[in-house]
Parts: sequence; C-alpha cells; structure tokens
Amino acid sequence: MLSKFLPTPTDYPKEQIASLRQNLRFHLYDGAVYVLGMSLVSIQTIIPVFIKELGGSPLSISSVQVLWTLGANIPSAFVAFYLQRQMFFKPAMVGWGFIHRAMLLVCGVAAFFIVGKVSSNVAVPFFLLLIFLVAAFGSLSGLPWFQVYTKTVPVKLRGRLMGMRQLLGSAAGIIGGSIVSIILATIYFPLNFSLLFAGAFAITMVSFYFLTQISEQPSVNNREREKSVSIFSEAKRIIRNNFNFRYFLLADAFAIMSISVASFYSVYAIEKFDLPASYAGTFTAIVMITNVIANIGFGIVADTYGHKVNLLIFVFCSGAAALLAVLSTNILMYGFVFFFLACSLQVQVISRLPFIAEMCKENERPLYVGITNTLTAPTMLIGLLFGWFVPKIGYNAVFVMTSLLAICSFFILYKFVEEPRHRKN
Repeated sequence: MLSKFLPTPTDYPKEQIASLRQNLRFHLYDGAVYVLGMSLVSIQTIIPVFIKELGGSPLSISSVQVLWTLGANIPSAFVAFYLQRQMFFKPAMVGWGFIHRAMLLVCGVAAFFIVGKVSSNVAVPFFLLLIFLVAAFGSLSGLPWFQVYTKTVPVKLRGRLMGMRQLLGSAAGIIGGSIVSIILATIYFPLNFSLLFAGAFAITMVSFYFLTQISEQPSVNNREREKSVSIFSEAKRIIRNNFNFRYFLLADAFAIMSISVASFYSVYAIEKFDLPASYAGTFTAIVMITNVIANIGFGIVADTYGHKVNLLIFVFCSGAAALLAVLSTNILMYGFVFFFLACSLQVQVISRLPFIAEMCKENERPLYVGITNTLTAPTMLIGLLFGWFVPKIGYNAVFVMTSLLAICSFFILYKFVEEPRHRKN
C-alpha cells in the first residue's frame, strides 16, 4: 500500500532501494504519531485557553503563538552554520528531539504542582517561558531532522510523504480532540491540562522511537568553508546574490505575520459565543478533520506542480480565516475559521521548508533554512502589538489588519517569486 502512494523513483539506485523503503516507513510513522501527540497541546486551540484559564491577558494570549514561532525558528541560525560542515545529522536530531519531548513532561509536572500555589502574575510568564523552551528545543532538533529528511527522501516524494504524515496523524487527532474535550470538561483545573501535557509526552516518545530507526548516509560537502567565515557574512552573500530567495523572504515575513493572531481564534470564540473551555477540544477536532482532508491533496499538488502553489494557498487561507472570524454570526459559521486556519498551517508544514530546499544546493540547505527562520520569525512579534491593540480597538480590527498582511504576502509570492523547479529547466 505504501509503495502505491510513495513509489520508488525509476532512476533510484537499486542497491539503495531497501534502505529507502525502510526510511519512508519510519518517516511516516514518526510524523503521524508526533502530530497525534502534539494535537493534545495544540498551540492554536489548547494552549491559548490554558493561558486564559491561568488568568492571562490578551497580550499574554497573543504571546503564545509569538513565543512558539520565535522558539521554533530563531535557534536555527545558531545551528545552521555548524550543521553545514557535518557529515551526519542524526545525532543532533535524536539528542535535541529527546529534550524537546521531555519538556512536555516538565510542563505537565509544573501544571500539577505550581498552578494554584502561585499568583497568575508568576504562573503566566513561567508557562510562557516553558512554551518557548519546548519550541526552541524542537527547533534545535528540527533543522537536523529536515536535513535527514531531504537526504533520505527523493525530491518528488517529499511533499507527498509530508502530507501523508500529517494526514495519518490528523486522522488520529480527531479522536484526540474528542479526548481533550472530555478531559477538559470532566477533570478539574489544572489537573486536566497537566494530563494533556503528560499524554503529549508519552505519545511523542513513541514517535521518538521511530525517529531513532531512520538510517542516514554521510553527506557530501561540495566545498570546504573557512572557519573564520561567519553566518552573517554568508547570509549577506546569499541574500545579495539570490534575488528569488530575497523576494521569498519578504513574502514569508508577511505570511508569518498573517498567522500571528492564531492564538486569538479559540479564545475569541469562547468569549464571543459564551462557550465553556472544553470547546477547545472541539476546535482541535475541527482542525484535525480539516488536516485529513487537506493533506490528501496538498502533498500531491506540491509534488506535481511545485511548492509555490501551496504557499499561495497558505496565505489565502490565512487571510480567509481572519476575515471569517469577523463575519461569523454563529458558532457553526465560526467553525470554518479553524478550517481555513488548519489549511494554512498544514500547507505551510508541507511546502515552506521543501520550497527553500529547492532553492539551494544540498550543503547549503541548513544555512538557507537558518537564514529564513532567523530573519522572518521575528516579524511574529507583531502579534504582541496585536495583543496590546485588542483591549483598545477590539478583535475585529486586529483580524482585518491580519488579512491585509496575507494579501501583501500573496501579491509578492505571485508576482515576484519564481518556482525553483521552473528556474532549473
């Protein structure tokens, strides 16, 4: 069955086919189980409600998506230059990946022993820091993981495999969303959230096992780099010489800003329609159901037409989610906000990094990814500004501004960024 959806390329070396098939299976299992585990502590639907229950302000709630994005991106630059000279990336992937998952257990233990014993002025910043650390350690593992992924998966299978990982994990996550609703509705606070963190840790450790089973061949470095060369000079060289990458960075910055209000959607729905906190689980289920539908097509679109098409869909859906949050008059209509949000986030997962990977040579990929994440991720700080604006101008005005950012990204991508596959032809 797997070979039908992920066929071995006809030009693939015969002596490496067995290793390829094994790696494809472990990549699929790792991703699917990881998505399921992280659905229990969704950054878009669960954690914002947790911060609100702790007594967090709109500024604190907006910080969730901001800190997660910064943590998931900024450390890349500090790892990228180091990884560029490595022949094996699996040791870094495995080591940091374990710490990333262990931090989820730390969050669960902290929720059980700290919440209720300290004031919200202490608890909220403390958990925001933990959320940042979970993302940061995930980033330190994520960049070497992406290198292993691009080394072990042929280019024509990357989008499809990424989509299948998300699809299977999201299908299981539908059940996970129902479990979240039950836990939040029947177990007292903060034990309910403590259990969610612990459950996420347990499930993602299963994915960790599959991660360790992936086999990696040594990298081939096309050129040696002087140790005295800094990442800043390398970044300057790349941005100056690669015009397509330069325009992509600008579009990516606007795209990231357009999802900076994702933390608001679940909290706003609960306030607007006077819903219980357990609805966060329902929102998670909607996201997971959407992921199943979305990933059936987006992986194939990426492999067939290129990742630029998906990136255009990403920013379109991001803007649509923001506008629909303004226009919704009932909770059923508002549910489509999470549909478009899920589509935007899943397309980003499938195509953002693979698009960057096709812009450069293999030995330059860590540097390109590091530059992108480090330069564009700080634009997410606009989410803090939106959090400060909410009490003054309201959620609707903030959502409208977000949709305008998505329009800017769409225009730059469509008009100025070329599909790398077309440039090679």
